[in-house]
Amino acid sequence: MNNSKIIVKEIRERIKTVRIEKGYSQDYMADMLNISQNAYHKLEKGHTRIHLEKFIDIAKVLEVEVSDLFNGPDHVYIFSSYYSKKHIRRL
Repeated sequence: MNNSKIIVKEIRERIKTVRIEKGYSQDYMADMLNISQNAYHKLEKGHTRIHLEKFIDIAKVLEVEVSDLFNGPDHVYIFSSYYSKKHIRRL
């Protein structure tokens, strides 16, 4: 399995974990997202792709930051560490 597929699988697992922790059923999530329970099940299981707009809606329903679903709640990116001085131009 390539790296991007692993990342997507981890994101889907985080969505499921948060949903369960909040006590939400797949049926509840589907209702809140205005999709069928079957469609939500397919999103969570990886049988269909999650479009960005729907991904944001899922984060809203779960009341979590989108970044928490991407990275997990214990990991924070500090973007300044990715930029080196040679890449910064003076204005």
